Amino acid sequence: MTSKGKVLFVDDEKRVLNSMRGLFRREYELLLTTDGAEAVDLVAAHDVDVIVADQRMPGMTGVEVLGKVRQISPRTVRILLTGYADPQAIEGSINVGEVFRFLSKPCPPDVLRETLKLAIAAARATPAAVARPAAPPPTAPPQPDAQPPVLSTAASVPPPQAAAQNAARAFADAAPPPEVDTEAVRQSPLPAGKPRTHWDDRTEIVMSGDSSQEVRQLEVAQESSNNVRSVGVAIFTVNPKFAESAIRTISLDRSATLATTLVKVAEVLEQGEAGVLVTDFTSDTVLLQNMIGTLKQHLPELVTIVVSDNRDTSDMINLINYGQVFRYVEKPIDSQTLRTDVNAAVLKHLQLLEHPELIQRHQVLNLTAPAEGSPTFNQFIGKVTRLRGRWTNTTKSH
Repeated sequence: MTSKGKVLFVDDEKRVLNSMRGLFRREYELLLTTDGAEAVDLVAAHDVDVIVADQRMPGMTGVEVLGKVRQISPRTVRILLTGYADPQAIEGSINVGEVFRFLSKPCPPDVLRETLKLAIAAARATPAAVARPAAPPPTAPPQPDAQPPVLSTAASVPPPQAAAQNAARAFADAAPPPEVDTEAVRQSPLPAGKPRTHWDDRTEIVMSGDSSQEVRQLEVAQESSNNVRSVGVAIFTVNPKFAESAIRTISLDRSATLATTLVKVAEVLEQGEAGVLVTDFTSDTVLLQNMIGTLKQHLPELVTIVVSDNRDTSDMINLINYGQVFRYVEKPIDSQTLRTDVNAAVLKHLQLLEHPELIQRHQVLNLTAPAEGSPTFNQFIGKVTRLRGRWTNTTKSH
């Protein structure tokens, strides 16, 4: 790996690429292209640290490009830079591209420069074991009537009826959630972009680089089943119907604990019962953003899934840049999708525990705390702050 970082910009406008060349050619080895498919080929052929993709391009969208890059080069940090913040693109950047940042055009050069600096550092800190996909291990020939493996057995969890009863009982016993001050920093909607024009010719590549080094991806799925099952899930909601459905589904594989207040969320994490948070609490999006942002700052190993019927672009972008949410799923969500997403989040949590160097890839923008927070939110922050480094300490003690 050379001393200069390698950055790939893909945008269908020549003027944008020329601007990037002028800004960064002295700082980084640059690859520039207007074609999404070519961008994927370049990542496959070169050890690219960071890719910055525009969303609206002919042929392949930016999300599609980043999704393919994530598959062939997990080490490459992915950034979406676009003037069109449509909800589908933002949701895809979370669920498909797992982007590091979602930036709007026109992006101030100092913001882009600082973002690239962080992204390069995160890419360079990625351990070799997770940098490139490994060849799949040889598998035995399928046996007749073989059943697919599952993460847990039915005997290890309560039946769905019991889970539903537990959810109902929890709501019967829970006091109404206290009022929470919603004063916090809101991000204004992204500025509207200008109409796109396509530059037909592929851009000449500007770089001087070596061939990529072959490295292997961490196979988190090879963790023992006990480790996988031991990761619990905190469910933060004030919706009894969602709580019942989520607990019934998640309890098929692991323990699920209901939290109806911010303080309860912190207590569940304090008790060491959860490495994944699932929430649909979107009636107050500012509260949600501040909660998730605070948790990610102090507990970066915690993996969050947001289930929502709100597709406000500004709120979704904030959840990326300030919270690094793992999945953003629209309501109504079916049980199989939720189960799949939670199990993937568990594997991500275990990966972060195994390789703390990867935490740099989940670095979030700092929240600006309100001058006076509510007593409840201040109590939540106090509890979460004391938990900082909990998993690191636990890992070292073993």
